[in-house]
Amino acid sequence: MRDDLALFFALILVIPGATLLYDGIASADASQSIRVIGGALLLALGLTISSIVLRNWLKWRKIVARQRNG
Repeated sequence: MRDDLALFFALILVIPGATLLYDGIASADASQSIRVIGGALLLALGLTISSIVLRNWLKWRKIVARQRNG
């Protein structure tokens, strides 16, 4: 349950992060650096959460496979 919720929040962070990063790079104005930094921060946070969830899921799969075989 927690992993599903974490994936949901990771997706919520990745999409706006990618959008902000793209908008910040595509346009040149006074707030460009803030949008690039904010987008990179949200994108990195979302990808970090996703990698942690994926690592936990792979560990869980190993444990289940070990219990079935043994």
